[in-house]
Amino acid sequence: MRDALQSVQQLLQQPVCAPTQRRNCAGFAAFVRSLVVAPVAALVVLWTTLVALSPTANAQSCDLYATDFGIFSGPPDLTDGEFRVRWCLNGATVTGSNFCPTGNALKLDASSEDPIILIATGAANCSAIEVSFKYAQFAASSTIVKYALTNATTVTCSASTTLTLGALTATGGACTTFSATIPLGTSDGVYLRFDHGANTNAITIDDLVIRRVGCCTTGHACCETGSAGCADPAIAACVCAQDPFCCESEWDAQCVAEVTQFGCGTCNGGGGGGGGTCLAGFALDFGTLYSGGSICTKFPAVFERCEGAAPFLTSSLGCAGSGDMAMRFSQGFPYSAAITKCVSLATFQAPALALSYSKETGTLGPRIDISLDGTTWVNAWTAPISFVGPCKSLLLDLSPIASEPAVWFRFSSGASTANLAVFDDLAIVEAPPTTHGCCEVGGPSCDDAKTSACTCAIDNYCCETAWDTLCAAIATAYCGAGCPDLPVCGSPTTGACNEVHTTPACADAECCNTVCDLDPYCCETEWDAMCVKVAAGLCARSADIDGDGVVGAIDLAIVLSHWGEAYLPADLDGNGTVGAEDLAAVLSAWSS
Repeated sequence: MRDALQSVQQLLQQPVCAPTQRRNCAGFAAFVRSLVVAPVAALVVLWTTLVALSPTANAQSCDLYATDFGIFSGPPDLTDGEFRVRWCLNGATVTGSNFCPTGNALKLDASSEDPIILIATGAANCSAIEVSFKYAQFAASSTIVKYALTNATTVTCSASTTLTLGALTATGGACTTFSATIPLGTSDGVYLRFDHGANTNAITIDDLVIRRVGCCTTGHACCETGSAGCADPAIAACVCAQDPFCCESEWDAQCVAEVTQFGCGTCNGGGGGGGGTCLAGFALDFGTLYSGGSICTKFPAVFERCEGAAPFLTSSLGCAGSGDMAMRFSQGFPYSAAITKCVSLATFQAPALALSYSKETGTLGPRIDISLDGTTWVNAWTAPISFVGPCKSLLLDLSPIASEPAVWFRFSSGASTANLAVFDDLAIVEAPPTTHGCCEVGGPSCDDAKTSACTCAIDNYCCETAWDTLCAAIATAYCGAGCPDLPVCGSPTTGACNEVHTTPACADAECCNTVCDLDPYCCETEWDAMCVKVAAGLCARSADIDGDGVVGAIDLAIVLSHWGEAYLPADLDGNGTVGAEDLAAVLSAWSS
């Protein structure tokens, strides 16, 4: 004890915090000095606290897994190298109704609904697991968070969890945050159970975050936020000599700024510690595998840093599904944002930013800002407040800055409250020509005003967003565009309506649409004998047997030469024999 008291006295003679640290040092210093006359028991508590705060005890932590329960089928599992997060829901379900205003949540409303999570770290030698989540309940559900240490790698729904992490006691619908740290000791992982009490009161669990402690790497670039330290040892040593926080706790946005501020390197080139050239462009669809944590740590090749509560991956909310991830924004102020490295637009003739987005209608954001120096921002686009989902595409014209050698893009929530905002499929592309034929893909509308108006009356996407292959198909089938090589009515390469062919549709749009309204098979699969027969009975100009555009002598000769035969092209009434009815059809449609 005497040694402990001497250590405390020595500590009191030293500055409590370094000038550049981001802790609330003044309050802690006052607390320490107030204990000079405190009882010995209080000094023991202080000594324990100081040991816990020492650099060796305070090992760095980093993201392992996060879920917002956005998918109604349940939270996803994670497999990432040594790390595993596996769920057994044990009857719990995802609900869209939740006291916490963050979208979906996991609901427990029976004593048998005790979801369990296996968190495994393998041979990574992690020292602890940090867990945090939000919960809400109107009346007490008597839910207790329990755990057990384990070396398992697959989840067991009946796993024994005899240790108590904490009770979820807040009621009245308050959205309450729970957090705890579980030391792993010699174990590789932990079972975590939400143990609902013996009643039917509902409790919702939301925004679960799992972090690992003592097994984080320092592989991120020095111009990117992340775990303590950075990939360039020289730059890290230079910054941390003046700001130890950056190597002891976290390499945050201030550490990134200090790379340049302290003369350790430069972060104005987007290339990571020490500068570098700008990106020649980017194309990012956020992949197909779910994992928790900041977008900036998941995609460091594109994003330089994040602001506010960092955006994260989601597999729901309109622009993403179970096999397609997207970027979802967090709540809070400053706005949740992801900022790209600098991008050069010098090689683009007509650059544009292509993306898809989703949001909750009636809310602000999301938005896109642009900077030419990485610090001064100009708003380039903000989503309209009114939104009709589930997902919309956008092509943002960047031609006014086409010659710029360095451009930064900031994708942000644009709101401090939940707006369920999502971005996906971000890419710098060449904008399509502003004018183009109706059979060519390109920007909104086409160069024939009549065809364009007719097509867009059927699908306004063609005049609001882009003229794609579907627009060309609509223009061909219903508006007389006559685009070749399309398997739709009216395309001149599909084949004559009075001839069998193995491809769908036929060249006469009016006749083709008439037949396919009656028999969709003819436009979905092939134009078979039945389609020809139906066309013969419904389309007057099928009487043009030779397909030369004129009903005349040649067509008459074909009918007469096959009189009494089952010759399909001349069997205009489809009764199986060329005869008087077919002759009458030719004469009634005579062109000369």
